[in-house]
Amino acid sequence: MFDLRTEAEMRLHSERTARELALKKEGEVAPASREADRESASDETQSPPT
Repeated sequence: MFDLRTEAEMRLHSERTARELALKKEGEVAPASREADRESASDETQSPPT
């Protein structure tokens, strides 16, 4: 199967895609909210300490 890092990256991508689709469905989001989403997304992409 997949190693743990690959599985975590796939899950993160899937969750991010689902969030983007939900936001599009709700309508336009305020720019400040988008900036906060980008910052939290960059935090999530950092690999955990080993």
